Amino acid sequence: MERLIVFEGIDGSGKTSLSRMFHAAMLESGVPAIWLREPTDSPRGDKIRRTAQDQESISIQEELQYFLDDRRWDVEKNILPALRSGKTVVLDRYYYSNACYQGARGLDMDAILRMNRQFAPEADLVFIIDVDVDRALARISSTRREVAKLFEKKDFLEKVRCNYLKLTGANLVRIDGNPDLKTVMADVLRRYSELGVKKTPAASLK
Repeated sequence: MERLIVFEGIDGSGKTSLSRMFHAAMLESGVPAIWLREPTDSPRGDKIRRTAQDQESISIQEELQYFLDDRRWDVEKNILPALRSGKTVVLDRYYYSNACYQGARGLDMDAILRMNRQFAPEADLVFIIDVDVDRALARISSTRREVAKLFEKKDFLEKVRCNYLKLTGANLVRIDGNPDLKTVMADVLRRYSELGVKKTPAASLK
């Protein structure tokens, strides 16, 4: 049964490692699953990463459009084909990131969500990995040689974290990401088992 499981959180929250661990757990349990990330590895996604590294800032509208174009490509080429084939898609970031990050730069969060939902399927379950900003920045500095200047500043990440905490929805699950990865992963798997996941609505797979 196809499912779309998303991991969200500020930079340094551990969501990438956790999403990979969750994907491995699905495969070990016999669930057909693929792992994807956004921005993607397409030329569109590479452009987003280069922009974050090379510039202090870009036009907020241009930034949002980069992400929308990349996601539309991901939905058409990766996400929907996998769901239609009955696979579980484990996704590192999705359009909630747009709402929270570009929202922190001044755009309307609800408007961004609406724009994305016009073409992107709704996630069955979204794990929001919540981490203190100081802890997240410490993790970033210890694991990355380069800092993405555009997104990895304390005052900015504080705003992004606040936006994540504002999100509401029956499919959202907030996880304390401050402990070690093993502890957090155990919490993720426990919550996944407790909640169960309904089948992705057929209307979203058209």
